[in-house]
Amino acid sequence: MPLCLTFIDLKKAFDTVETEAVLEALGNQGVPTQYIRIFRELYSNFTTRISPFYDDITIDVRRGVRQGDTVSPKLFTATLEDVMRRLEWDNMGVRVDGRLLHHLRFADDIVLITPSISQAERMLADFDDACGKIGLQLNLTKTMFMRNGWVPDAPFSLNGTTISECSSYVYLGREVNMMNDLAPELGRRKRAAWGAYKSIEDVVKKTKNIRLRAHLFNTTVLPALTYASETWALRKQDENAVSVIERSIERVMLGMTRLTQVRAGIRSSTLRQQSKIRDAAVYAKSSKIRWAGHVMRLNDHRWTRAVSDWTPRNVKRTTGRPPTRWSDFFTKSFKERYDALRVSRTDRTHRTTLAGERDKWKDCWRPLGLPDDQRESR
Repeated sequence: MPLCLTFIDLKKAFDTVETEAVLEALGNQGVPTQYIRIFRELYSNFTTRISPFYDDITIDVRRGVRQGDTVSPKLFTATLEDVMRRLEWDNMGVRVDGRLLHHLRFADDIVLITPSISQAERMLADFDDACGKIGLQLNLTKTMFMRNGWVPDAPFSLNGTTISECSSYVYLGREVNMMNDLAPELGRRKRAAWGAYKSIEDVVKKTKNIRLRAHLFNTTVLPALTYASETWALRKQDENAVSVIERSIERVMLGMTRLTQVRAGIRSSTLRQQSKIRDAAVYAKSSKIRWAGHVMRLNDHRWTRAVSDWTPRNVKRTTGRPPTRWSDFFTKSFKERYDALRVSRTDRTHRTTLAGERDKWKDCWRPLGLPDDQRESR
Protein backbone atom coordinates (compact mmCIF):
# COMPACT_ATOMS: atom_id res chain seq x y z
CA MET A 1 0.00 0.00 0.00
CA PRO A 2 1.26 3.54 -0.71
CA LEU A 3 2.69 5.30 2.33
CA CYS A 4 4.39 8.68 2.68
CA LEU A 5 5.71 9.95 6.02
CA THR A 6 6.56 13.63 6.49
CA PHE A 7 8.64 14.43 9.57
CA ILE A 8 8.14 18.02 10.73
CA ASP A 9 10.73 20.04 12.60
CA LEU A 10 9.72 23.26 14.38
CA LYS A 11 12.15 26.10 15.09
CA LYS A 12 12.53 26.51 18.86
CA ALA A 13 8.91 25.54 19.39
CA PHE A 14 8.83 25.94 23.17
CA ASP A 15 10.44 29.39 22.95
CA THR A 16 8.31 30.91 20.18
CA VAL A 17 4.71 29.86 20.85
CA GLU A 18 2.62 32.92 21.75
CA THR A 19 1.36 33.17 25.32
CA GLU A 20 -2.13 34.25 24.30
CA ALA A 21 -2.41 31.21 22.03
CA VAL A 22 -1.54 28.95 24.97
CA LEU A 23 -4.18 30.52 27.22
CA GLU A 24 -6.80 30.42 24.47
CA ALA A 25 -6.08 26.74 23.82
CA LEU A 26 -6.59 25.91 27.50
CA GLY A 27 -9.99 27.60 27.42
CA ASN A 28 -11.02 25.81 24.23
CA GLN A 29 -10.22 22.45 25.83
CA GLY A 30 -12.28 22.99 28.94
CA VAL A 31 -9.62 23.89 31.50
CA PRO A 32 -11.31 25.58 34.51
CA THR A 33 -11.18 29.38 34.46
CA GLN A 34 -9.36 29.63 37.79
CA TYR A 35 -6.41 27.64 36.43
CA ILE A 36 -6.25 29.75 33.28
CA ARG A 37 -6.22 32.85 35.50
CA ILE A 38 -3.26 31.44 37.44
CA PHE A 39 -1.33 30.81 34.22
CA ARG A 40 -2.17 34.30 32.96
CA GLU A 41 -0.78 35.82 36.15
CA LEU A 42 2.26 33.57 35.92
CA TYR A 43 3.07 34.70 32.38
CA SER A 44 2.05 38.36 32.71
CA ASN A 45 4.72 40.97 33.47
CA PHE A 46 7.29 38.44 32.33
CA THR A 47 10.48 40.26 31.30
CA THR A 48 14.08 39.61 30.44
CA ARG A 49 17.06 41.94 30.60
CA ILE A 50 20.01 42.36 28.26
CA SER A 51 23.01 44.68 28.63
CA PRO A 52 24.43 45.78 25.26
CA PHE A 53 27.29 48.26 25.67
CA TYR A 54 26.77 48.21 29.48
CA ASP A 55 23.28 49.66 29.08
CA ASP A 56 20.49 47.58 30.69
CA ILE A 57 17.42 47.08 28.52
CA THR A 58 14.27 45.38 29.82
CA ILE A 59 12.19 43.48 27.26
CA ASP A 60 8.64 42.19 27.68
CA VAL A 61 8.39 38.48 26.90
CA ARG A 62 5.13 37.45 25.25
CA ARG A 63 6.28 34.22 23.68
CA GLY A 64 7.33 30.79 24.84
CA VAL A 65 6.67 28.59 27.84
CA ARG A 66 9.01 28.51 30.82
CA GLN A 67 11.91 26.15 30.24
CA GLY A 68 12.29 23.50 32.94
CA ASP A 69 8.78 23.98 34.29
CA THR A 70 7.04 20.60 34.61
CA VAL A 71 3.79 22.00 33.23
CA SER A 72 5.40 23.56 30.13
CA PRO A 73 5.23 20.42 27.92
CA LYS A 74 1.54 20.04 28.79
CA LEU A 75 0.85 23.67 27.91
CA PHE A 76 2.58 23.28 24.56
CA THR A 77 0.79 19.99 23.84
CA ALA A 78 -2.57 21.63 24.60
CA THR A 79 -1.73 24.48 22.22
CA LEU A 80 -0.75 22.10 19.42
CA GLU A 81 -3.92 20.06 20.02
CA ASP A 82 -5.95 23.24 19.54
CA VAL A 83 -4.15 23.85 16.23
CA MET A 84 -4.81 20.30 15.02
CA ARG A 85 -8.52 20.52 15.82
CA ARG A 86 -8.89 23.51 13.52
CA LEU A 87 -7.31 21.81 10.53
CA GLU A 88 -9.70 20.33 7.98
CA TRP A 89 -8.05 16.95 7.60
CA ASP A 90 -11.15 14.74 7.87
CA ASN A 91 -10.55 13.26 4.42
CA MET A 92 -6.76 13.04 4.73
CA GLY A 93 -4.48 10.21 5.75
CA VAL A 94 -4.36 6.42 5.54
CA ARG A 95 -7.51 4.40 6.19
CA VAL A 96 -7.21 2.01 9.14
CA ASP A 97 -10.32 -0.12 9.74
CA GLY A 98 -12.66 2.61 8.56
CA ARG A 99 -10.88 5.52 10.25
CA LEU A 100 -8.31 7.87 8.76
CA LEU A 101 -4.94 8.19 10.47
CA HIS A 102 -3.26 11.38 9.24
CA HIS A 103 -0.61 12.21 11.83
CA LEU A 104 1.22 11.20 14.98
CA ARG A 105 2.75 13.61 17.46
CA PHE A 106 4.62 13.65 20.72
CA ALA A 107 5.17 17.22 21.97
CA ASP A 108 6.82 18.96 19.00
CA ASP A 109 7.80 15.73 17.20
CA ILE A 110 5.19 15.43 14.45
CA VAL A 111 4.87 13.06 11.49
CA LEU A 112 2.22 13.34 8.77
CA ILE A 113 0.89 10.04 7.40
CA THR A 114 -0.46 10.17 3.83
CA PRO A 115 -0.88 7.90 0.79
CA SER A 116 0.68 10.42 -1.62
CA ILE A 117 3.16 13.27 -1.83
CA SER A 118 0.51 15.71 -3.10
CA GLN A 119 -1.63 15.11 -0.02
CA ALA A 120 1.40 15.49 2.24
CA GLU A 121 2.26 18.79 0.51
CA ARG A 122 -1.23 20.14 1.10
CA MET A 123 -1.28 19.05 4.75
CA LEU A 124 2.14 20.56 5.38
CA ALA A 125 0.98 23.87 3.89
CA ASP A 126 -2.14 23.84 6.09
CA PHE A 127 -0.07 23.09 9.18
CA ASP A 128 2.48 25.79 8.36
CA ASP A 129 -0.29 28.36 7.95
CA ALA A 130 -1.92 27.38 11.26
CA CYS A 131 1.42 27.43 13.10
CA GLY A 132 2.22 30.91 11.80
CA LYS A 133 -0.88 32.26 13.54
CA ILE A 134 0.44 31.24 16.98
CA GLY A 135 4.09 32.17 16.49
CA LEU A 136 5.47 28.78 15.44
CA GLN A 137 7.68 28.37 12.39
CA LEU A 138 8.72 25.26 10.48
CA ASN A 139 12.40 24.47 10.00
CA LEU A 140 12.28 23.45 6.35
CA THR A 141 15.93 22.40 6.22
CA LYS A 142 15.25 19.67 8.79
CA THR A 143 11.72 18.80 7.69
CA MET A 144 11.95 15.64 5.55
CA PHE A 145 9.73 13.03 3.96
CA MET A 146 10.05 9.33 3.28
CA ARG A 147 8.01 7.17 0.88
CA ASN A 148 7.73 3.53 -0.04
CA GLY A 149 7.88 2.02 -3.52
CA TRP A 150 4.14 2.38 -4.14
CA VAL A 151 4.25 6.19 -3.93
CA PRO A 152 5.24 7.74 -7.28
CA ASP A 153 7.97 10.35 -7.28
CA ALA A 154 6.71 13.94 -7.37
CA PRO A 155 7.99 17.41 -6.41
CA PHE A 156 7.46 18.30 -2.76
CA SER A 157 7.90 21.91 -1.71
CA LEU A 158 6.57 24.54 0.68
CA ASN A 159 6.76 28.27 0.02
CA GLY A 160 9.27 27.66 -2.75
CA THR A 161 11.55 25.51 -0.58
CA THR A 162 12.04 21.89 -1.64
CA ILE A 163 11.42 19.32 1.10
CA SER A 164 14.26 16.79 1.23
CA GLU A 165 13.59 13.08 0.82
CA CYS A 166 15.28 10.59 3.16
CA SER A 167 15.56 6.80 3.28
CA SER A 168 15.52 6.67 7.10
CA TYR A 169 14.72 9.04 9.95
CA VAL A 170 15.27 9.05 13.70
CA TYR A 171 11.84 9.61 15.26
CA LEU A 172 11.54 9.67 19.06
CA GLY A 173 15.01 8.20 19.35
CA ARG A 174 14.31 5.23 17.07
CA GLU A 175 15.55 5.02 13.47
CA VAL A 176 12.73 4.04 11.13
CA ASN A 177 12.79 3.12 7.45
CA MET A 178 10.32 1.81 4.90
CA MET A 179 12.01 -1.59 4.71
CA ASN A 180 11.56 -2.08 8.47
CA ASP A 181 15.24 -3.02 8.55
CA LEU A 182 16.43 -3.16 12.15
CA ALA A 183 20.17 -3.27 11.34
CA PRO A 184 20.73 0.54 11.25
CA GLU A 185 18.89 0.94 14.55
CA LEU A 186 20.97 -1.83 16.15
CA GLY A 187 24.07 0.09 15.09
CA ARG A 188 22.75 3.11 16.98
CA ARG A 189 21.89 0.92 19.97
CA LYS A 190 25.45 -0.41 19.96
CA ARG A 191 26.90 3.10 20.19
CA ALA A 192 24.38 4.04 22.89
CA ALA A 193 25.19 0.93 24.93
CA TRP A 194 28.92 1.59 24.82
CA GLY A 195 28.31 5.21 25.77
CA ALA A 196 26.21 4.09 28.72
CA TYR A 197 28.92 1.67 29.82
CA LYS A 198 31.60 4.36 29.63
CA SER A 199 29.52 6.45 32.05
CA ILE A 200 29.74 3.72 34.72
CA GLU A 201 33.08 2.16 33.77
CA ASP A 202 35.08 3.75 36.59
CA VAL A 203 32.58 2.60 39.22
CA VAL A 204 32.33 -0.89 37.71
CA LYS A 205 36.10 -1.38 37.75
CA LYS A 206 36.41 -0.25 41.36
CA THR A 207 33.61 -2.33 42.85
CA LYS A 208 34.20 -5.93 43.87
CA ASN A 209 30.54 -6.58 44.57
CA ILE A 210 29.33 -8.77 41.70
CA ARG A 211 25.63 -8.11 42.27
CA LEU A 212 26.15 -4.34 42.47
CA ARG A 213 28.13 -4.44 39.24
CA ALA A 214 25.40 -6.47 37.54
CA HIS A 215 22.77 -4.06 38.86
CA LEU A 216 24.64 -1.10 37.38
CA PHE A 217 24.84 -2.87 34.03
CA ASN A 218 21.17 -3.90 34.05
CA THR A 219 19.92 -0.43 34.92
CA THR A 220 22.28 1.59 32.70
CA VAL A 221 23.55 -0.39 29.72
CA LEU A 222 20.57 -2.68 29.06
CA PRO A 223 17.99 0.14 28.71
CA ALA A 224 20.32 1.91 26.26
CA LEU A 225 20.91 -1.28 24.27
CA THR A 226 17.23 -2.27 24.10
CA TYR A 227 15.63 1.17 23.81
CA ALA A 228 12.30 0.94 21.93
CA SER A 229 12.61 -2.86 21.77
CA GLU A 230 8.84 -2.95 22.33
CA THR A 231 8.52 -2.01 18.64
CA TRP A 232 11.14 -4.39 17.27
CA ALA A 233 10.31 -7.19 14.83
CA LEU A 234 13.25 -9.36 15.87
CA ARG A 235 14.70 -11.90 13.48
CA LYS A 236 17.16 -14.56 14.60
CA GLN A 237 20.06 -12.60 13.14
CA ASP A 238 18.92 -9.49 15.02
CA GLU A 239 18.82 -11.44 18.29
CA ASN A 240 22.36 -12.64 17.60
CA ALA A 241 23.49 -9.07 16.89
CA VAL A 242 22.07 -7.87 20.23
CA SER A 243 23.77 -10.75 22.05
CA VAL A 244 27.11 -10.03 20.37
CA ILE A 245 26.97 -6.39 21.48
CA GLU A 246 26.14 -7.39 25.05
CA ARG A 247 28.89 -10.03 25.23
CA SER A 248 31.52 -7.60 23.96
CA ILE A 249 30.66 -5.13 26.74
CA GLU A 250 30.47 -8.00 29.23
CA ARG A 251 34.02 -9.10 28.41
CA VAL A 252 35.35 -5.57 28.93
CA MET A 253 33.52 -5.38 32.26
CA LEU A 254 35.21 -8.63 33.32
CA GLY A 255 38.62 -7.45 32.10
CA MET A 256 38.83 -9.99 29.29
CA THR A 257 39.32 -9.82 25.54
CA ARG A 258 37.82 -12.06 22.88
CA LEU A 259 41.25 -13.52 22.13
CA THR A 260 41.85 -14.34 25.79
CA GLN A 261 38.47 -16.02 26.03
CA VAL A 262 39.10 -18.19 22.96
CA ARG A 263 42.61 -19.21 24.05
CA ALA A 264 41.39 -20.12 27.53
CA GLY A 265 38.45 -22.04 26.09
CA ILE A 266 35.96 -20.15 28.24
CA ARG A 267 32.36 -20.41 27.08
CA SER A 268 30.12 -17.35 26.97
CA SER A 269 27.73 -19.09 29.36
CA THR A 270 30.56 -19.29 31.91
CA LEU A 271 31.19 -15.56 31.60
CA ARG A 272 27.47 -14.94 32.11
CA GLN A 273 27.60 -16.91 35.37
CA GLN A 274 30.46 -14.69 36.50
CA SER A 275 28.91 -11.37 35.49
CA LYS A 276 25.33 -12.16 36.69
CA ILE A 277 23.90 -9.71 34.13
CA ARG A 278 20.55 -10.20 32.37
CA ASP A 279 20.38 -11.51 28.83
CA ALA A 280 19.71 -8.58 26.47
CA ALA A 281 17.68 -10.57 23.94
CA VAL A 282 15.45 -11.96 26.69
CA TYR A 283 15.16 -8.48 28.20
CA ALA A 284 14.05 -7.08 24.83
CA LYS A 285 11.44 -9.82 24.41
CA SER A 286 10.15 -9.26 27.95
CA SER A 287 9.72 -5.55 27.22
CA LYS A 288 7.81 -6.39 24.04
CA ILE A 289 5.56 -8.86 25.88
CA ARG A 290 4.81 -6.38 28.65
CA TRP A 291 4.03 -3.61 26.15
CA ALA A 292 1.85 -5.90 24.03
CA GLY A 293 -0.18 -6.78 27.11
CA HIS A 294 -0.80 -3.10 27.83
CA VAL A 295 -1.83 -2.45 24.22
CA MET A 296 -4.20 -5.41 23.99
CA ARG A 297 -5.94 -4.36 27.19
CA LEU A 298 -6.80 -0.96 25.68
CA ASN A 299 -10.46 -0.72 24.72
CA ASP A 300 -10.95 3.03 24.16
CA HIS A 301 -10.35 3.07 20.37
CA ARG A 302 -6.80 4.36 20.68
CA TRP A 303 -4.65 4.26 17.56
CA THR A 304 -2.08 2.12 19.38
CA ARG A 305 -4.53 -0.77 19.57
CA ALA A 306 -6.13 -0.12 16.18
CA VAL A 307 -2.84 -0.20 14.29
CA SER A 308 -1.58 -3.27 16.19
CA ASP A 309 -4.68 -5.27 15.18
CA TRP A 310 -4.93 -3.84 11.68
CA THR A 311 -4.72 -5.99 8.56
CA PRO A 312 -4.66 -3.87 5.36
CA ARG A 313 -7.51 -4.68 2.99
CA ASN A 314 -7.29 -5.08 -0.79
CA VAL A 315 -3.49 -5.25 -0.63
CA LYS A 316 -1.59 -8.01 -2.39
CA ARG A 317 1.47 -9.49 -0.73
CA THR A 318 4.72 -9.22 -2.61
CA THR A 319 6.39 -12.31 -4.06
CA GLY A 320 8.91 -14.19 -1.99
CA ARG A 321 9.17 -14.63 1.73
CA PRO A 322 7.32 -11.84 3.58
CA PRO A 323 9.32 -9.71 6.03
CA THR A 324 9.03 -10.43 9.73
CA ARG A 325 6.09 -8.64 11.31
CA TRP A 326 5.81 -7.32 14.85
CA SER A 327 3.06 -9.83 15.68
CA ASP A 328 4.87 -12.87 14.27
CA PHE A 329 6.72 -13.34 17.56
CA PHE A 330 3.43 -13.81 19.43
CA THR A 331 1.88 -16.03 16.76
CA LYS A 332 4.89 -18.35 16.76
CA SER A 333 5.28 -18.39 20.55
CA PHE A 334 1.63 -19.26 21.21
CA LYS A 335 1.63 -21.96 18.53
CA GLU A 336 4.71 -23.60 20.06
CA ARG A 337 3.22 -23.43 23.54
CA TYR A 338 -0.14 -24.88 22.51
CA ASP A 339 1.59 -27.62 20.51
CA ALA A 340 3.75 -28.53 23.51
CA LEU A 341 0.65 -28.72 25.72
CA ARG A 342 -1.20 -30.66 23.00
CA VAL A 343 -4.11 -28.23 22.96
CA SER A 344 -6.45 -28.78 20.02
CA ARG A 345 -6.91 -25.92 17.57
CA THR A 346 -10.56 -25.50 18.54
CA ASP A 347 -9.65 -25.03 22.22
CA ARG A 348 -6.89 -22.48 21.69
CA THR A 349 -7.54 -19.01 23.11
CA HIS A 350 -6.44 -15.99 21.09
CA ARG A 351 -3.73 -13.84 22.63
CA THR A 352 -5.93 -10.73 22.75
CA THR A 353 -8.38 -12.61 24.98
CA LEU A 354 -5.62 -13.85 27.28
CA ALA A 355 -4.13 -10.36 27.54
CA GLY A 356 -7.42 -9.07 28.92
CA GLU A 357 -6.40 -10.37 32.35
CA ARG A 358 -2.92 -9.41 33.47
CA ASP A 359 -2.29 -12.57 35.53
CA LYS A 360 -3.32 -14.88 32.69
CA TRP A 361 -1.06 -12.97 30.31
CA LYS A 362 1.88 -13.45 32.70
CA ASP A 363 1.11 -17.16 33.01
CA CYS A 364 1.27 -17.52 29.23
CA TRP A 365 4.95 -16.61 29.28
CA ARG A 366 5.92 -18.69 32.29
CA PRO A 367 8.21 -21.54 31.16
CA LEU A 368 6.45 -24.89 30.90
CA GLY A 369 6.99 -27.10 33.94
CA LEU A 370 7.87 -24.21 36.26
CA PRO A 371 6.08 -24.61 39.62
CA ASP A 372 3.55 -21.91 40.50
CA ASP A 373 5.46 -20.90 43.61
CA GLN A 374 8.43 -19.88 41.43
CA ARG A 375 6.36 -17.53 39.27
CA GLU A 376 7.19 -14.39 41.23
CA SER A 377 10.82 -15.33 41.80
CA ARG A 378 11.70 -15.21 38.13
